[in-house]
Amino acid sequence: MKKYYPKGRRERKMLRKDKFIDLGEIYLRSLRQEDLAGDWYMWLNDPVVTRYQDKGIIPNTREKQQSYFETLGKSSSDIVFAIVLDQTDQHIGNIGLHRIDFIHRHADVGILLGEKEYWNKGFATRSIQAVSNYAVSTLNLHRLTSYIMKENAGSLKAFLKAGFVEEGCMKDYYYKNGRYLDVSVLGYRP
Repeated sequence: MKKYYPKGRRERKMLRKDKFIDLGEIYLRSLRQEDLAGDWYMWLNDPVVTRYQDKGIIPNTREKQQSYFETLGKSSSDIVFAIVLDQTDQHIGNIGLHRIDFIHRHADVGILLGEKEYWNKGFATRSIQAVSNYAVSTLNLHRLTSYIMKENAGSLKAFLKAGFVEEGCMKDYYYKNGRYLDVSVLGYRP
């Protein structure tokens, strides 16, 4: 007997089949072509979202985002997940492992929560913890690193709560909005 789903529910249910890491209110999944139709590319044009990132300096377009998406699909050293709200399946951000080195067993972690109304809800911390656990337990990585602008109190707090420790500072590492900014080097080892 065929199940009946109210309009739209079946599609939402089918999309949820690709949950990779379930975190309750949010989940992580692979990036999809449909994500390009949303606001993902605009997050990188928003000066509030990119205030403490090395993004937002050159205008982003759907075409550039499409090219980045295709590059990620071919990469053997990057794994990027969409951060998605469980209730609505809304794509609200991304978290990734970059420059993965399987010989020396380390990678860099980067996160972008593009939908500002979901800041300060613990979603970044939970995503960082989940990706760190995945990197260690599934990929057998031994060390993770993240580079956070010193002024980015929200990201620093999220990474520290997720088990990272501050290991150093790179002075005048980024040039943004007419000034040089220091970067905290954060490390994670199980």
